[in-house]
Amino acid sequence: MASILARVDEIASGQWSLVSREQLQSAQVSNKAIAQLLKSGALRRVEHRVYATLGSPRSWEQRAMASVLAAGPDAVASQAAAARLWDYAYLPEEALDVTVLVSDTERPRRRGLHRTVVLPAQDVTERSGIPCTSFERTLCDCTTVLSPFQLGRVLDDGLRRGVASLDHLMKCAVRLDSGPGRRLRFIQRLLAERDESFDPGGSASELEVLRVLREAGVPLPVQQYRVRVDGRTFVLDFAWPEQRLFAEYYGLAVHSGASAVASDNFRLTALVGAGWRPLVFTESTADHDILRSVTNALTNAQSDWALSDV
Repeated sequence: MASILARVDEIASGQWSLVSREQLQSAQVSNKAIAQLLKSGALRRVEHRVYATLGSPRSWEQRAMASVLAAGPDAVASQAAAARLWDYAYLPEEALDVTVLVSDTERPRRRGLHRTVVLPAQDVTERSGIPCTSFERTLCDCTTVLSPFQLGRVLDDGLRRGVASLDHLMKCAVRLDSGPGRRLRFIQRLLAERDESFDPGGSASELEVLRVLREAGVPLPVQQYRVRVDGRTFVLDFAWPEQRLFAEYYGLAVHSGASAVASDNFRLTALVGAGWRPLVFTESTADHDILRSVTNALTNAQSDWALSDV
């Protein structure tokens, strides 16, 4: 039994303490031995033909890896699951999505299992040790669950972090087709708005807000500051982390419409609930109003600190 456990640990060590029945069988572990491991508690069932080792911590990553293993050796985390692995600035509704090639018809049907005829090596990678779709493929696959504004912010954040490529996105879109699960016209629009000279560091309007603050000698914020709240990552246009203050520029072209309003409301509510104070500017906000709002908010934050120390 010791040699069997050693083989189990060797397999599980690189995949969030998980093993599949197929992997065990390939390692010469018999069905009878697997049954004994389950009965003794050395393994616990977490998915169809997928088991976790004794004492392994439960986590979202383990659940995601289990979903991939349950779908078969060529399966990858995709859509919402891949978006979380890539730490998208905006996330679809949480789901353990997995994509497999349609050539294999014996995969168990379950919620979150997607089939595709196009899954080349260029669209597959790993994040946190979990096989998943590339940043660009994930973006294409999320075009029905994220708004055009959200897709643009996700792409720009990926470009800033060096995990996305406009060239790779263009080639990925060419390989795919629009359909019930994709709206590639959104991707084509994003590409049309971004050429080789594109700077994802901030829009012209956001940079104008920064200029106003810099010229007035106000303490400058951190641009594109990432905050994680309840498992979701938000990218703030401008942030003063010590004061837990942030400012957002809302361009009317991308912050109008039901989906954008709902997303903005969710975002602000989550951040305020986590103790952040928001400032929102638009194209109609005058320079002196921006300066006054930021100055007052910073002053109030310092006053709150002083009162808390009393």
